[in-house]
Amino acid sequence: MSKSYTEVITVGVNYVNLPDNRVLTMDESPEIHVEVTTFGFNLLGSYFYDKTIAIDLLNDAYISHDTYIWIANRALPNIEKQFGKSFNIESVKPDTLKFPFGTLSVKKVPVKLNSNVTYASGYDTLDGLVVTPDSIKVIGSDTEIQNIKHIETSELNLFNIKENIDATVKLNLPEVANTIKLSQNDISVRAEVQKFTEGTLEIPIVINNLPSDTKINYFPKTIKVSYEVSLNDYNSVKPAGFKIECDYLEIEASNKSYFTPIFKKIPANVKRVKMKQDKIEYVITE
Repeated sequence: MSKSYTEVITVGVNYVNLPDNRVLTMDESPEIHVEVTTFGFNLLGSYFYDKTIAIDLLNDAYISHDTYIWIANRALPNIEKQFGKSFNIESVKPDTLKFPFGTLSVKKVPVKLNSNVTYASGYDTLDGLVVTPDSIKVIGSDTEIQNIKHIETSELNLFNIKENIDATVKLNLPEVANTIKLSQNDISVRAEVQKFTEGTLEIPIVINNLPSDTKINYFPKTIKVSYEVSLNDYNSVKPAGFKIECDYLEIEASNKSYFTPIFKKIPANVKRVKMKQDKIEYVITE
């Protein structure tokens, strides 16, 4: 083991002194083959050490067209220092390495929730699933983030829900992204789940834009409206919270024999609102 040997050691690399506003855009980290001469026991020991060396992009490389060009001869003193005095460096191959880089940019994009949520019979949520935050920052090179329109989550699967939802869901990085980072790795999903019931009300119809010299008779005068509401809010829903209008200009323009009723106001605490009919018949009396 005290005899001197020459052998090639293959090492990986890590990078130091990369400016904060830059990111390397290569797909894979290269390896370097270092031919060394040393005593046998040093070679044996080297098999148990971390086989990586630090590449100093500030001092041992120069920049050409958005690429760091690393020169082995220029970096030789640094390599010798990392191997130690007991190793004589005979050669380093390849003698040149190229590290393309991009300038880091920040882009804010919406979060797209992938969810499969079902509620137990009679249960629902008024406001749906609330995602917090609903958008995040994507950090990476200009070329990598320019086509990213949103960030998707892992799938949230919840079934037969009767209670409030409070979940944490992971964000998925785009598959093609090599160096992209996100401002956070997960988001929260919440929903207030309540017992719901159906309600119905008769809502009067308002005719708009009726000329002063025209009189009409229309029927029906009210429309039955169905909706879903939480049990807690059931008694607070009143006809005044709804407004259904028909526009006389519609029949002037189309010469239809009926109006099309439209919701102009709906209470904020109801959902799945429906009219029981979608036509209002009329006759012009004057």
